[in-house]
Amino acid sequence: MIARGKGRIVNISSVASVIGLEDRAPYCASKGGVSQLTKVLAIEWAPHGVTVNAIGPGYMDTPLIANLMKQPGFQDRVRSQVPLGHVGETEDLHGILLVLCSRAGAYITGQTIYIDGGWSVW
Repeated sequence: MIARGKGRIVNISSVASVIGLEDRAPYCASKGGVSQLTKVLAIEWAPHGVTVNAIGPGYMDTPLIANLMKQPGFQDRVRSQVPLGHVGETEDLHGILLVLCSRAGAYITGQTIYIDGGWSVW
């Protein structure tokens, strides 16, 4: 990317980088680190024409949360924490990824963009 003088990096953070999750300290800390790393790399790589951003998904309907989806009360908890009231689909990430990886996102760098049904607004 540096040799070409342009490029796009999109890291995967999480809404857990800004929302504390009980019993998930290592996960929350690591995702907070990803968001901070994104900012630092954005500064360092900007002179080379490379943008660095992150997406921060909330709960997405993936195999990773399949067991959570079966737990009593989990979906009720999601409805109470997430203004849109449901778990996201991986397709919900596609639009922002297209923006960040295309000319449309050329002036966006150092950002973590949350795709979380509004969870991070609390």
